[in-house]
Amino acid sequence: MNDVSSAPHRPAAGARLLARLACSALLAFGAVQAQTAGPDLRERLAACAACHGERGEGVAGSTYYPHLAGKPAGYLIEQLQAFRDGRRHYWQMVWLTQYMDDAYIAEIAAYYAAQPPHTQAADVGAPALPAAVRERAEQLVHHGDAQAGLPACVACHGATLTGLEPAVPALVGLPQDYIVSQIGSWRDGTRRSKAPDCMAKIAAALSPADIRIVAQYLSHQSPGAHDEPAAAGSLMPPLACGDLPHAQVTP
Repeated sequence: MNDVSSAPHRPAAGARLLARLACSALLAFGAVQAQTAGPDLRERLAACAACHGERGEGVAGSTYYPHLAGKPAGYLIEQLQAFRDGRRHYWQMVWLTQYMDDAYIAEIAAYYAAQPPHTQAADVGAPALPAAVRERAEQLVHHGDAQAGLPACVACHGATLTGLEPAVPALVGLPQDYIVSQIGSWRDGTRRSKAPDCMAKIAAALSPADIRIVAQYLSHQSPGAHDEPAAAGSLMPPLACGDLPHAQVTP
């Protein structure tokens, strides 16, 4: 079992890295030219297709580049601002977003949020999980672990794990290694959310073994074609997370 602190944060293949650099360079040019590139934002963001798919639906076999399509706009705004403002440290995205203003970030986020959500399982065709792994993962995802201070994933990300408006993302459709790497980033501080950072707290409470188990389970889930995030206010997360409303828990 690999410790999550050693999870990679970038693709290993040099050719893929060069392709991503080209993607970033083209998109940065598009950002600089945003005022004169014409009304079609899709054309301005065409270079993103190499990393995130033509409409943000993801690219097959791209382990460390998540899909964007159908995720809540508030979440996408927060992530782009986090790269720009130093709360996330993937250097291509930091370089890309450093001169983006909030208006342009909001425009990008609105475009991807309006695309059909991508909820197909990432690990299609993967072997079924062993019974013990599945049992532990289902416990954590659907019920949490009160003794460890862990809320259920569904308490914030919705019963179908497709996210919650306005700013909680889907967990389905993500490869297990991406999920592991992101939780590892919260654990080591290279990814941070607005205070109070509930995910940093959750990541710190998860054991490395449980992180891998949960990631395996989530990567196998496919609730339905194009299931959308849950409506705002349809559930109240149990933890305070950034600017999100949350349940008032009595001590």
